[in-house]
Amino acid sequence: MRTRRGFVTGLVAACAASLVSGLARAADRASVATELDRLSVEVGEAFEFTVQVEYEGGGEMPEPVLPNFAEMGLTLAGPPSMFRSSGSSVSFGTGRNTVMQSRTIQTYSYTLIPSKPGRFSFPVHVMVGSGKVAAPRTPVLEVTGTAAVAEPIPGGVGGPTEAQGDLFLWTRLDKSRVYVGEQLVYTLEVYERLPFPNIQLRALPGFQDFWSEELPEGDQRTETVAGVPYRVHPGLRRGLFPQRAGSLTITAAEVGVGMRRRVRGRPTSIEVLPLPVEDRPADFSANNVGLYTIEAAVDRAKVKQGAPFTLTLTISGTGNIRVIDPGAWPELDGMRRYDPKVETRTAVGMRLGGDRIYQFLIIPERAGTLTIPPHRFSFFDPATAKYQTATSKPIEVVVLADAAAPAPSPAPEPAPVAAKGAAKSDEDGLLAPLITPDTLPRVTNDGSWLTPGRFAAGMVLAPAVLVAATGGRALWRRFGPDEASRASAARAARQRELVAQAERGVATGEGFYPALAQLLQALALARAGAQGQGLPRRALLDLLARRGVTAPDLERLGRLLDRCDAARFGAASEGPGERKAALDDGLALLRRSSLTAPEGA
Repeated sequence: MRTRRGFVTGLVAACAASLVSGLARAADRASVATELDRLSVEVGEAFEFTVQVEYEGGGEMPEPVLPNFAEMGLTLAGPPSMFRSSGSSVSFGTGRNTVMQSRTIQTYSYTLIPSKPGRFSFPVHVMVGSGKVAAPRTPVLEVTGTAAVAEPIPGGVGGPTEAQGDLFLWTRLDKSRVYVGEQLVYTLEVYERLPFPNIQLRALPGFQDFWSEELPEGDQRTETVAGVPYRVHPGLRRGLFPQRAGSLTITAAEVGVGMRRRVRGRPTSIEVLPLPVEDRPADFSANNVGLYTIEAAVDRAKVKQGAPFTLTLTISGTGNIRVIDPGAWPELDGMRRYDPKVETRTAVGMRLGGDRIYQFLIIPERAGTLTIPPHRFSFFDPATAKYQTATSKPIEVVVLADAAAPAPSPAPEPAPVAAKGAAKSDEDGLLAPLITPDTLPRVTNDGSWLTPGRFAAGMVLAPAVLVAATGGRALWRRFGPDEASRASAARAARQRELVAQAERGVATGEGFYPALAQLLQALALARAGAQGQGLPRRALLDLLARRGVTAPDLERLGRLLDRCDAARFGAASEGPGERKAALDDGLALLRRSSLTAPEGA
């Protein structure tokens, strides 16, 4: 009896234990949910992928099994962010038999950047025991655009080698050493590890001692720095032309993120070499640094004598095309040439270049086959570190004698007096008929207008009117200057400003030669008048000679301007004594030379 009762009791206990164990195992369960913050992005645009795992059971929290982001062409922008929350306990069974269970929710957030276009799905699952639990919905992302290609790092200052936080600035230069006037490409880039809203350029870099031209900024790309992926935004690109030799510094730029955070870059130094003196052509201008060609063309190869045609000379190439100096134009035998119309067409791409076009109006003065001689143009090629000369081809123009030109007419004979009743000739009616005194009408004057009262009033008022007119003219000269007076006053003020700037730079040299060159150039242009605007130096000096400037003054002016160029472009180095002597020469030229004579004198 006891044995049977003990067996029943043991059987009931075993069944109860088996039931509780089954309930516990049934409670170990999990679920997965996935979400994309957007369904379509472009290559290089960051997006968020969120995975949420909910687990109930007594074991360890299962980790999500993700797709292979690297094989999909997706880059993680930093480690994922995680957030965990736990729920309350629950019980199973009745009486004394209870099972304590925990409920945990783990959320993972991944910031991803695609490097190629396509359609990508994101299946995710977790393992619970030997079972696989997948997300009920698989999100799909559409990536548009073109595949991001790893761009080669330009020479000179290369790319960063160490990760510098979530946001930093980097400067690239395509060369670390250049000549004076040689083109240098400056690029400012923003490296961003996480997507930041509202990044703004707060402070521009300083390009003192450089001629600066804007270039296209380029496209956004992705780049890995020491294993850390970054999105690289082009900040700005500039074509820079150093204006003097030495170690020049480009100051740092600064960007702002929102209202509080500011990120500053680093200053950049560049070594600038002076232009070599050896083998320099006599007609070389320091503005002509780059690689150029020259072409000449006429709009017609056959013209009549005295009929105008157009000669076009085009200088093309890569460099600072805006300041090209073509040199002196060759003389034209048998033709009269007028000052050119000048046009600049810049070509802005990865580097600055373009065309400088000179259009001349030419009038042939005699018949025959006339030749337009070649024009030679010297420049310095930084790639070969040598001076070169580009030459246009000569052009022949056939000038036809104008047989239809009328011969000089003989002196006209007096026209015969037409007989009475004869037919009227073409000259009739050109002269009015003669008027004799006998035919004039006679009018009898009844009385004199000038009475004694009017005479007395006129004698009193005439001096007063004269005094008032004289005073008015004096007041106008004092308080109402004309345009010429105002222009003269403005020129005088500008001269005083440049003289003061040059005097301040005598000791250190800073700004001295640019101020002296501007002072002398303004003096020459004021003497040359409107025709001097835009002329190269040699043509300007020739015009001044025709305007009556003496040869000693022209020689002194040319020597001082060449001296300024030599110092500004690194071909000469002078001390305070030499600079003081140059300033004294310039002031003497300003005060006591034929250049200061009034225009038209």
